[in-house]
Order: sequence, then C-alpha cells, then structure tokens
Amino acid sequence: MLRLAADRDDMAYVMVAAADKPRTIIKRLQGDCSRKRRLLILREQGAELPIQVMLGVDVEVDIPSISTMDFRIGCRIAYQIDVTPSDAESAMSYPLPHVWAALRRGRPIRSALARLAEASAFAVKQDKRESLPPLQDMFGYGAAKHWGLELAQDLIDWQRGQIDWSDVDTGIVLSGPPGVGKTQFAAALARQCNVSIIATSLARWQARGHLGDLLKAMRSDFDKAKESAPCILFCDELDSFGDRNSFSADNKDYSTQVVNGFLEHLDGLDGREGVVVIGATNDLSRIDPAILRPGRLDRHVAIPLPSASDRIAILQQMLGQKLPKKHHSCLIAATSGFSGADLAKVARDAKRVARRAKRDVTTDDIANVLPDLVPITGELRRALAVHEAGHTVAATALKHGRFHGAMIVDFTRNDSETMPGGGAYFELPNVAYRTVQTYRDQIAVLLAGMAAEVVCLGAVSDGAGGGDRSDLAQATRIATLLRTRMGMGNRLRHSLARNDAELEKVRIQDASVAAWVDDVLQSEFERAKHLIRTHQKLVDQIADELVAKGKVTADQVTEMATKIDLQTPIATVA
Repeated sequence: MLRLAADRDDMAYVMVAAADKPRTIIKRLQGDCSRKRRLLILREQGAELPIQVMLGVDVEVDIPSISTMDFRIGCRIAYQIDVTPSDAESAMSYPLPHVWAALRRGRPIRSALARLAEASAFAVKQDKRESLPPLQDMFGYGAAKHWGLELAQDLIDWQRGQIDWSDVDTGIVLSGPPGVGKTQFAAALARQCNVSIIATSLARWQARGHLGDLLKAMRSDFDKAKESAPCILFCDELDSFGDRNSFSADNKDYSTQVVNGFLEHLDGLDGREGVVVIGATNDLSRIDPAILRPGRLDRHVAIPLPSASDRIAILQQMLGQKLPKKHHSCLIAATSGFSGADLAKVARDAKRVARRAKRDVTTDDIANVLPDLVPITGELRRALAVHEAGHTVAATALKHGRFHGAMIVDFTRNDSETMPGGGAYFELPNVAYRTVQTYRDQIAVLLAGMAAEVVCLGAVSDGAGGGDRSDLAQATRIATLLRTRMGMGNRLRHSLARNDAELEKVRIQDASVAAWVDDVLQSEFERAKHLIRTHQKLVDQIADELVAKGKVTADQVTEMATKIDLQTPIATVA
C-alpha cells in the first residue's frame, strides 16, 4: 500500500512497500507529489523502485534494522510496557508485522510472546500443508510450461515499463484429459509470476441465480481481477459455455447472452490491462469459435499426460524424496498412462502406508499401492513385436514420414485398462502436399500391425482396437473424414462433424458413409497384408530384434533391409 502525507506545503512523504507494483508507484507519484519541491521516499527492504523514479533520486540512505534497544524504547513509549533485553530479542525473532499485532497497551510482554509462539506453530503447519512449488519446479506440462515461464518474464518487463501491455500474451486455452493438472498449472503460474489468481467457472457464476445474477457475478470476478492487476483469472471448464451455432431452441437466448457477456469481458471494452485470462477444457471442439479469436483466448496449448521421466519426477516431488534409479523402469511401466492426479493419489496412498508403519516411504510402499506388473514374455511378447514390425515395414515401404524407431515394453499393468505394449515412431511434416493417397497410405500403415499378425501368426489379437488412440479408431476416423469433410470420397458434400461422437453419428445415420468407410478400411487392410507378405523376412527380423532387445533403430532397419534382399530393397526414408 502506498500512502502520502503533506506535513509541509513544499514536501511530500511516500512509503513504498515490497508488494507495491511499479506502475502503481509511477501513477501515484504523477499526482500531488509531482507538484512538490521535495520528496522523501521510505522504501521497504525488498521493494523495487521503477527506473523512472530512481532517475530522480538525489540521495539514497540505508536505515539500519531496528535494534533490541529501539524495540524496548518503542514499547515503553507507545505501549507503556517494560521489556527486558532477552524478551526483546525473543520478540524480534518473529516477523515484525506479527509482533506489532501481538502488542497491546498494558499487555505484558510475556503474554504477547506466548501468542506469537502459538501463531508461529500454526503458521508452520499451514506452510507445510499449503506450500506448492512455482511453475519452474513443476513437471509434465511441456509447451504450457515454456509459455508460462515466458509470461512471467513478460509481466516483469511490463511492470518495469520496458514493454507495453499489448506485447504480453494475455489469453490462452489449456486443453488435455482430466487429471493432467490444468488447475494446478494456473496456480503454479500465479506463484511463478508472483501475482494473485482468481479461479472461477461458468458453473460458479450460474450458482448465483438467474441470468442477471450470473452476468453480475461474471462482471464482479473480472472487476476483482482488474483491481488486483497484474492478476490471473482462471476459468475452468470453458467448454461449458458451448457453441452458439449448436444451441437448441429451448435455451438459445439465455446461452447466447452468457457467451456474449463473456466475450464482452474478454474484449475488455473498459480495459483489462494487467489481467491474463486462462481457460481450461477437456474438449476444445465444444468451445464457441468467437472465444478463441485473436485478441481473446487466441493461443491454445495442449497439456499431455506426463512422460516417463516426468512421472518419476512428479512422484519424487510429491513424496519429497529421491527414488532409486534401479526401480525407475518398473515404476515407469506401472504408471504408464497415469495423469498428475493419478500420481498424486499414488503418493498419498504410499505416504499413508509408511505413516502407519512409522517410517519413511519406500519403493515397496509405492509398488503395493500400484496395480501389479506383469512381465511381457513368450507368445504375448512375440505378438507385440510382430505387430510393431508390421507398422515399421509398411510405413518405411510407403515412405510414410521419417522413421525414428520402434519398441515394446517389458512389463504391463494387471488392471482393466488397455495398456500400450509398444510403438513404432514416425515424424510427419506439419506442412505438406497431401492427396487422398497420402491419407490412404496412413490408413494402411495403421492397419499394418493387424496385417502382420494375420500373415505371420495366423490371427489378429485385440491390441489394435479399444480407445480413441488405437490403430483401428484412428484409421476409421481418417476414412470417415475423407468422405465427410475433405471431399476425397466419392462425393463432395461437406459435413461439420469433427469429433468421434459426431462422426459415429454420421456413419449411423448415413448408411452410404458407413459402407464407403468399410470398403476403404478393408481395401487398405488387404494392401497392408500384401506389403507384409512381400517383406515378411524383414518383418520377422525386426520382430526378432524387438523380442530380444525391446527396441530397434532406423539405422538397424535400413541395414536389415539391405542384407535381406539386395535386388528388391525396401524403400527407405532419408
């Protein structure tokens, strides 16, 4: 808080606290102080004066910290309390704001010290329970973390007057599956930026009452954010606003007014300088496009499930201790597909086990609260190896992107979830000339794992289906989009269907679409089987390497292809 007093007509006194914002200081000094001949600035330790203020300072003097004698004299004069040197030293070991709050006229110093001790013990417990790291010390956020760290620096530069607010990235949408930590990201970002955060959602605004109350609550949160600027306003479940193009007639007027009200605040007609708005969603496709337009929430960053190394780092952070490296591989396998929320539960459960045993957490404690691990051996390991070898050979033969390698895991979890057993990894260019053949090649590559199982093992396992990221789901999605959105089927009519639920509805309602998709999938499956038969020796050799070593590199595949058949070598990718 910045306070002014004018004891003399030609002098002003200014007190600057560490929490004061540079722009606030500048604006205050441009008022009454600018008309005074002399200005005395009392700056709290840790407070930073803007460069515009420092340039006008003639003399700078450091005031020493309060001494025990100063404290004793002050207590005697202000509070009529006699304080011994030892009691003064004890009192000054606590934060001074707490000391001033505990002192009362006529209250014995020992009573004040007892209150300070009790409050301090409570504060320590609160700090241990509530203290969370800033964004720079968090794991698993990928590109979102990079954006957040850049924002923190931009806010510092803006507060110092080095950049304009128009240069700051003030709106972003975070997407990702439930549990990846979108809300926690916003809180960690606020700590990183050292700014306040206002967390809200449409559901919270709706809870206030009818439409007028909702819009009033919405305006109130934006006003609070402006008053606290710089500030982060976090709006969860952004997809709950819906898309005005898809509102039903029953509630169209109500929902449209809600979206319009939100857009008005995003536009900031009365200014929202200093306010960064972060929206979070599990489904980006359900958000009204106007919310995502430039000048509003025009940047989108997806938060993925944490990688293997991130999962270990998150566990270690939540447990507050390092985990032996020799156990990392088993923990990585056991937590595959886990979100940040899943890992937090693992840490809580492991701590509970250790707490009841009255000891520190061990790796066994973590293993006991995780699903059992099953080693991938024998027939299952061979089937996984053949499957990934099929993807590898088909993609390389069709020159489908740049091949980086293939792998299969050594363990999987013994639970009801469908666990990935491996993968073949290709890099596809973001910008390229794509025809219908490009997409049909992609479908063939996706189905080549199943094709390899049929050709080499005589049957298809259930590894290619299940889940929206499975081979079969992706192939079906691409085939449907070719027909309904891209004009690459046997008709040109365009459909607005985008996600799997909408595409499935189209296939159900239009039998001709379903039949065309079935024909494409079957045709590409046959082509994939032909590729596998043509290069079956290479498929077998890649599978052998995967069974033995668990991985195969691009260089190894090229070398195998050259040695197996020099006359008709498999096409490779540069």
